Amino acid sequence: MENLVTFAIITILIVFAPFVSKITRIPIVVVEMILGALAYYLGVFKHSEAFDTLAEVGFLFLMFLCGMEVDLRGFKRLGKRFLKRAGVYFLVLYVVATSAVLLLKLPPIYIAAFPVMSLGMIMALIKDYGKNMPWLDLALKVGIIGELVSIAVLVIINGAYSYGLTIDLYRTLAVLLLFILVIVGVFQMGKILFWWFPNLKLFIMPYDDANNQDIRFSMMLFFVLIVIVIWLGLESVLGAFLAGMIVATFFPYKHELIDKLNDIGFGFFVPLFFIHVGTTLDLALIIHTPALMLHGIFIVIAMISLRLVSATIAFRTYFKSTKNTVLFALSDSMPLTFLVATAALGLQLKAMDQSTYYSFLLAAIFEGIIFTILIKVVYNLWKIKK
Repeated sequence: MENLVTFAIITILIVFAPFVSKITRIPIVVVEMILGALAYYLGVFKHSEAFDTLAEVGFLFLMFLCGMEVDLRGFKRLGKRFLKRAGVYFLVLYVVATSAVLLLKLPPIYIAAFPVMSLGMIMALIKDYGKNMPWLDLALKVGIIGELVSIAVLVIINGAYSYGLTIDLYRTLAVLLLFILVIVGVFQMGKILFWWFPNLKLFIMPYDDANNQDIRFSMMLFFVLIVIVIWLGLESVLGAFLAGMIVATFFPYKHELIDKLNDIGFGFFVPLFFIHVGTTLDLALIIHTPALMLHGIFIVIAMISLRLVSATIAFRTYFKSTKNTVLFALSDSMPLTFLVATAALGLQLKAMDQSTYYSFLLAAIFEGIIFTILIKVVYNLWKIKK
C-alpha cells in the first residue's frame, strides 16, 4: 500500500510539472528534479526499493530513446570532412578537460564529466527553434557522436574504478571491444539478411499492427540487451542505447513507433527518473552550505569554457559566424541526463563524495536554466552584420 501511495504522489508531480514549466519557462527536466527535491524534503513520500528500481528503468528507457535518435546509416551521409571536424572537436575537448583536471588536481571522474554529452536538451531546443538552424543541426550531429563517446567513457570509467589498473580492467575492456565487434557483425548480418528477405522486417514489425507487435519487439530488445551487457560485466546503459540504435537502423519506416515509445517514456518513465534524482538532493544541506552552490557554478563555467574553446578551434570556419559558434557551444553544454548519470555512477563507485555529487546535480539544474535563457538572448539580440 505504501508503494502505491508513493507512486500516486509521483504521478501527481508528473502531471503538475508541464504546467510549472510553461509558467516559469524552466526546462521540464529541471522542474521535475526541483519538484522531487521539494516533495522529498517536505516528507511527502519516502524512498522504497520499488521506487528506486522503477527510476533505474526510467533512466535506461531514456537511454533507449536516445539510441533511437541514432541511425547508423546516417553516418555515411555526414561525410569525411564533417567527421574530421568532429574528431578535432572531441580531441580538443578531452585534451583540454584532462589538462584542466590534472592542473587543478581534481578527481579523475571529472575527465569523464566535463566533456559529457546528451541529446535530451538538444531535442528540446529543436522543438523550439527548428532543425534548420545551422548551429542546432550541427549540435544534433555532434551530440549523436558525443553520446556514443560518453557511453564508451562511462563504461571505461566504471571498469577502471571497479577493478583498478589490474588484469580485470583489461579483461573488461577486451570484453567491451569484443562485444562492440559482435554488434558490428550483427548489424552487417542484419543488413544482408533484410536485403535477401525484405518481408522479414514486415513479419517482425508489420505496417498493420493491431497487436502492437512493434512495441513488444522493442521491449524485448530493450530488456534482453540490458541483461546481456550486465552478464558481460558492462554498463547497463550500453545495452539500452544499442537496443534503440537497432530499432532506428533496421526499422526506420515505423515512424509511429518512435512517437509511441516517446509518449510512453516522456509521459511516465523519464519524468519519474528525474523526480527520483531530485529526491537524492539534500536541500537542507545545500541551503546551509553555499560552497556547494559555488562548486556547481564552477562546473558550469568549466563545461561552457571547454566547449567554447573546442567549438572555436573545430568549427570557426564551418560557421563563419561567432554568433552561431556561441549558440552551438551553449546548446552542447546542457548534458542534463548524462551529467546526472555520471554523477550517480561516480557516487556509486566512490569516485566522488556526497558533496561533489550534489554539486554536479546543481550544475545540471543551473545549466538547464541559465543556458536556455542565454540561448534565447543570444539568438534574439545578437545581430549578425551583413
